[in-house]
Amino acid sequence: MVQQFCFSCLKYAHDNIIGRGKVAKLLLTQLLAFVLLAVYCFESEWGSGYLSDVLYINNVEFYAWSARVIICGVMILFDWLLVLYFARIVRIYRRGLAAASPTLRGDLAAIIFVAVLCSAYLYASVTSSLRLGFDMTQYNWIGRFFIQISNFFYIALEVGGAILAWLFLKQIMRDRNIKNMTERSDLNSA
Repeated sequence: MVQQFCFSCLKYAHDNIIGRGKVAKLLLTQLLAFVLLAVYCFESEWGSGYLSDVLYINNVEFYAWSARVIICGVMILFDWLLVLYFARIVRIYRRGLAAASPTLRGDLAAIIFVAVLCSAYLYASVTSSLRLGFDMTQYNWIGRFFIQISNFFYIALEVGGAILAWLFLKQIMRDRNIKNMTERSDLNSA
């Protein structure tokens, strides 16, 4: 999970800037998130099959698509958090350390939004598939549609992050030029 690694690095940088950096806690939470996702996605391959048995309804196995939907959701979540923490670092750079605000509300909002999106899509797709009597081929098209939705959010977040990074770098260059001009004028006046 590239997004998870990048998010972890950015969160570590943000937390150290505001003086609340706890490496052990960050590593533990990210490792726990990775392990939970891996257990969910690979539990049928490991032989337990509890979730795949629960999601085998009317001769259709919904487990494979639920794993894909959750992977896409997690990708969106970490990308959103990545952009959110980058925006927080930019705000601190522009306005100073006093602009640092608690991160829990924004983090929870991102997690809840993605969880609701994934859960609602899974519920709607499974119930409509059962109601309409879809076979696995027809259900695959429903699953592919969620992947397209995820790609839209992913691209939107990537573009938003790129624009934010471009504007931030532009401001850093402007601040650097102003500093250089000030230093030169101080040398000329001396």
